[in-house]
Amino acid sequence: MTEVLSSSRTASLFDILTHYDTYAQIREFRKPGSLANYGPPFTAHKSTPSDAPALQALVSRYLLKLPGLNNLPEKWWNVQCQEIIENLEKANLSESYDKGVIGSRKTLATAISALIEYPVRGTFAGFPELKDHDGKYDLTKGEDLRRAFRDFLNDCVYGDVLDQMVEKTATTDNLEDHPQLTKAVHEFVLVNLASLMHYTLILSPKGQYLLKLVDNANKLVPYLVLRQTFKIGNVATMINAMVKVGLAKMSVASVTNWIGLTKEHDEGSNLMQTIISTVLNWDIRDLESRGSKLERERAKLGKEQLNTLKEYTTKSQQEQDRIRKESQTQSISIVTAILKDAKSSSTELTEPHHKQALDYLSIHLSIRDRKQLIQVLCKSNPDYLTMSVREVVDAYEPVIRRMHKAIDLSSTLYDFEYFLKDLIKLGRIQTDKSGKSVVPTVGDFVQLLRKHQRSCHVFMHQCTKNDKELTGWYLDWAKTAASQFKQDAPEAGHHDTVKHGKGGAGNLTPSLHKLFASLPEETQSRITPILDAHSHFLDEMHTQSLSRLTSVLKSPPSKNPAIAKIFSSNAAHSSSRPSSRASSPAPPLDRNNISGASTPAQTPTSSVFPSSNVTESDTSREIKEQPTPEVTSNPGPGGFLARWQALLDATPITPLSQHGSLKAASSPEVIQASATDVDGSRLVNFAKEEARGEKIRVEDQNKGSHDDKKDEVGIGNEAKKRQRDLKIVIDALGKDFRDLLAKEGCYW
Repeated sequence: MTEVLSSSRTASLFDILTHYDTYAQIREFRKPGSLANYGPPFTAHKSTPSDAPALQALVSRYLLKLPGLNNLPEKWWNVQCQEIIENLEKANLSESYDKGVIGSRKTLATAISALIEYPVRGTFAGFPELKDHDGKYDLTKGEDLRRAFRDFLNDCVYGDVLDQMVEKTATTDNLEDHPQLTKAVHEFVLVNLASLMHYTLILSPKGQYLLKLVDNANKLVPYLVLRQTFKIGNVATMINAMVKVGLAKMSVASVTNWIGLTKEHDEGSNLMQTIISTVLNWDIRDLESRGSKLERERAKLGKEQLNTLKEYTTKSQQEQDRIRKESQTQSISIVTAILKDAKSSSTELTEPHHKQALDYLSIHLSIRDRKQLIQVLCKSNPDYLTMSVREVVDAYEPVIRRMHKAIDLSSTLYDFEYFLKDLIKLGRIQTDKSGKSVVPTVGDFVQLLRKHQRSCHVFMHQCTKNDKELTGWYLDWAKTAASQFKQDAPEAGHHDTVKHGKGGAGNLTPSLHKLFASLPEETQSRITPILDAHSHFLDEMHTQSLSRLTSVLKSPPSKNPAIAKIFSSNAAHSSSRPSSRASSPAPPLDRNNISGASTPAQTPTSSVFPSSNVTESDTSREIKEQPTPEVTSNPGPGGFLARWQALLDATPITPLSQHGSLKAASSPEVIQASATDVDGSRLVNFAKEEARGEKIRVEDQNKGSHDDKKDEVGIGNEAKKRQRDLKIVIDALGKDFRDLLAKEGCYW
């Protein structure tokens, strides 16, 4: 007899399928041709559904309608943007599997997937309406903040809270003047944003490396020049000057190409491309130095083996996939698989030599990645990146003109510059004079956002007060976007029980029931207990997130002097924008005499343009000079963190020995190895619980005491069992679910 799915089982099934399909669609961008059947705004064939329906729906329903972007011509999407994406696909950037560590792109891709799966579910299933809700919220209680966020979303979709918020923001830049609902939602978003920042920069193994990249790039941005440019009174002149600062290529080739003496010669790089290539070339220099050191030890490893590994980095994607599959099916490391495939005279290595070989392969894959990125973004001909940015500026000209009149752009950039500087200071894990690690907490990131929140409030107040039409553009977009989350009236027999977001699959409930009913009864019987277990998993995930939210709300400010200094009143004047600027300057602004605007005397020395003698940031220097700190820190709230962890749990990594089981990207050995800088120095050491992911993995929180029995994959037996169960669901319904989303989303 066919099983009938309850609301909780339907919700679980929908959650599983969207979670894994969203990431699968992102993964497909690594192969050339992913845009061939993507749909608008890229290649679209009439009545042919998209191959990536979830991502296509987000782009077409939200991104394409954003004020400014909606002015872009069709050719921007299917020529410039599409060419850049296709060139990145053809570049065949490396896989984390081959490196034996989590790559930066893998870290960002899994994080993005864990975040966007929420709007994907809302877009296709809709948001269940709450008819009545209590408008009283205690800002010190996590349950009230979560309830406030749920009520706010409900009123965005089915009410007029967005109009009320904009109306109030136009009258004041003080958060305390807003209704209790707004203040509660503000607090909820602020804490969750701090949690994401903390997890990305502190608990993610690539966090400190990403922070170093941001610091290196930030050092090369000519903030002083940009701020002075924003002060130009004539908006057309200002825009033209900004384009010249960021995109002008001043070289002999650019002049000879322009007058017709040469054609398609390399015109050099503009400021934007110079920053990209400079930061990546610093990495390449350190990586090549490491590679050369290993080559000098070829007597221990074997020159032939090194050359074979180096040749693998330039093989086609099909060849690499074939060798990678052999590694996975035969339970041998990627190094051993490469040597066997090349019929190397010696494929057996000692464990130390195997580790050196894996390091050498990882180094040359990383070098090639960075060179390919520089080629695609900075040296391609035609230069699609520069052309794309120019057209974006043209499309945003109406928005820029109105913002120029309504908002103090120079001071806004000043605010952003010093927020970024404070973020870099706070995010850098250091050791104090006694050798103790200084690790910022989620509460410290909350303090950082509190310190800088006023600049955001003032920006929004200036916009809503001084330009009603500009505000109206974005308000209409927000209301249209919110309307996409409305649920249809439930059909007879398909009523969903709604309690703070729990229930069935909304608009997709009947379709999911049909998909499930099409399965053999034996398969249905295997899946239903998995859905029950996943429903319990989701309840636990949200309960744990709420517990962490409550803990952060009660956490005291950090007492460490290095961190406390960032938030002290004295530091505020030297490291962040003073709060004395006018709240809402009436347009037009006097660009030569802005109250509270920065002057050369007030502004710290800024970089102008990168030159050949520019060195890496202080962060890079401190990493090399200081002892390696140990990370011990509790994560913050957010179910997306557990989902991020689950994606890493399901990401395979090559065995770290010549023969053995595949590792998970979140296994302790991989986590520790991933926290290594390009020069080979260890950025951080993770404490046992942090390395094992026990503080965020839902399964580990359920146990009274941690199970020290080590599984071969490295994520714990409970998480491994759950993955096997979920794979049954994906194998049974994954393809049909993708087809369902494609059919629902096809409007062309």
